Amino acid sequence: MTFEIDQLERTVLNDISTEVPKAILERFVTLTRESGSEDERIAAHFLTKYLENWNIPYRIHHPRIYLSVPKKAAIIVTHPETKEIRAKTPSCSIATGDRWISGEIMYIPADEDDLSDAFDPLATNKYGDVRGKIVLTDGYPVSGKTKELGMEGALGVIFISPGRYIHEGTIGVVWGSPDLDTMNEEPQIPALMIGKQDGQDVIRACQAGKVSLQFQTHLDNGWFTCPLIDIWIEGTEEPDKYVLLHGHLDSWHQGIGDNGTGNAALLEMARLFHKHRQKLKRSIRIAIWPGHSTGRYAGSTWFADQFGLDLDENCIAQVNCDSPGCRWATSYEDMTWMNEAEELCKSSIKDAVGEHSKGTRPHRAGDYSFHNIGISSFYMLSSSIPAEELKEKGYYGVGGCGSNIEWHSEDDLMHVADLDILIRDIRVYMTTILRVVQSPIHPFAFTKTVEELIETIEEYQAAAGDHFSFAAAKGEATALLREMQEFYRQLPFLSFASVSDPSVIRVNEIIRQIGRELVTINFSRTGKFRHDLAVDMPRLPDLAAVHHLSRLEPGSHPYRVALTHLTRGQNRVAWTFQRVRKLLKNG
Repeated sequence: MTFEIDQLERTVLNDISTEVPKAILERFVTLTRESGSEDERIAAHFLTKYLENWNIPYRIHHPRIYLSVPKKAAIIVTHPETKEIRAKTPSCSIATGDRWISGEIMYIPADEDDLSDAFDPLATNKYGDVRGKIVLTDGYPVSGKTKELGMEGALGVIFISPGRYIHEGTIGVVWGSPDLDTMNEEPQIPALMIGKQDGQDVIRACQAGKVSLQFQTHLDNGWFTCPLIDIWIEGTEEPDKYVLLHGHLDSWHQGIGDNGTGNAALLEMARLFHKHRQKLKRSIRIAIWPGHSTGRYAGSTWFADQFGLDLDENCIAQVNCDSPGCRWATSYEDMTWMNEAEELCKSSIKDAVGEHSKGTRPHRAGDYSFHNIGISSFYMLSSSIPAEELKEKGYYGVGGCGSNIEWHSEDDLMHVADLDILIRDIRVYMTTILRVVQSPIHPFAFTKTVEELIETIEEYQAAAGDHFSFAAAKGEATALLREMQEFYRQLPFLSFASVSDPSVIRVNEIIRQIGRELVTINFSRTGKFRHDLAVDMPRLPDLAAVHHLSRLEPGSHPYRVALTHLTRGQNRVAWTFQRVRKLLKNG
């Protein structure tokens, strides 16, 4: 699969301007765009005025979504001395209100397994006897860990931020607004965050003897009506098929680098795509979400729910735009894409800005609310500070702002943005999206996806040893790879055909359906149009329970439960491979 820089790309990229992005950032720095707030509505109105002036078609939806908005928190050490500690509480924490929760501190150092949102349903006494204790631990708020500690009887958990800032965050495990299946899944204990220095002081005190404290958490939890901007730029040859480009409107504090710059990029891209719409072969839909930070992606989840059937039928790919154009962020070595999009993304970045790039499997984050539908996806966060510069600056890892540590803090202000870097990132986004919209054949190499799935099955088999056989899944995947390779060998004959050619339309329908099947089993465990919990999702999650086997007693109840789980999971995976093989055979 090869790509060439065409005249449309050159023309569009040469038209990029910083006039509107600059104005958006200057307005947004005066607003605290908390979801459900008046400032969020003001920000949405400010953006839509541009769309009206440019005569760009759009709708503004007003979904009612569930949010958990932190207000304040307090911690007072009561023994061995009285001391107040500055604290925050994450979204989705239990609110104590004016009631004080008191208890003895138990420090549990974080290990590598605690750094993700993974939740282990077979874990028992994983952290020792935490009953009646307030657990102090390292790192950002982690959903799965908080849930497990609550199940084991802890009174609450306090997370120690890794540096100078107490970064805002969430411990919610429900993706989007809850339904009957998920309404009781949230952690059932309060959570708080404190700064690194205060945390180290408390750790030293714990090492010297008993430490007790009391705390409060205040949150505004409930259903809020929020604005969601839905922009439509229609293509000329296959207008019903579209790329979904999106980013979140809401922020922690002023949130210039996360995600003011993203909103600035989305509006500039809307302007340019609309300006050149007569040359677009397919459509582009741009969505700007509420509820990203305090709703655990509630806005994008509402959109996936409301437009699920249309997305399933017509969406070619979804592209997230979060934290582009940030200070010092000149590297594309920490990007995100699904395997089938790797060649597309690497070549687009190289052609757009002359940079080499690397990408990793998408995390369960970033408004990726479309896995259950099975939509191929690329990009989440944008460019980042090069690794060597991060080391020189002594920066620790953050989840946005181009790696600037002002992320999710009161200092995410204008100095975090860089308009020259924003232009570079816009070039990357527009080049990649244009290649999806304009290519006769959808530019996704699912042979790479099947190869990844085979490697995953082989890794799981090695972990299983003699306890379980993945031969059925491996056999179906191997046969699928051969047939997939043959399918792709025939595609160059259509590379210069019209988008509206019936053969092209049929091949693209097959490619989209391949994605609907393979993306779903690789990134989701729930059924179609349902949403998995907001915890780390391993490759082929139906089979990932194999890692539990090594620590279970053969013949025990948990052991046999795990084997049953793996049998059902393998059936789903092998069945999916069979469905894709039939699709290729009948195509």
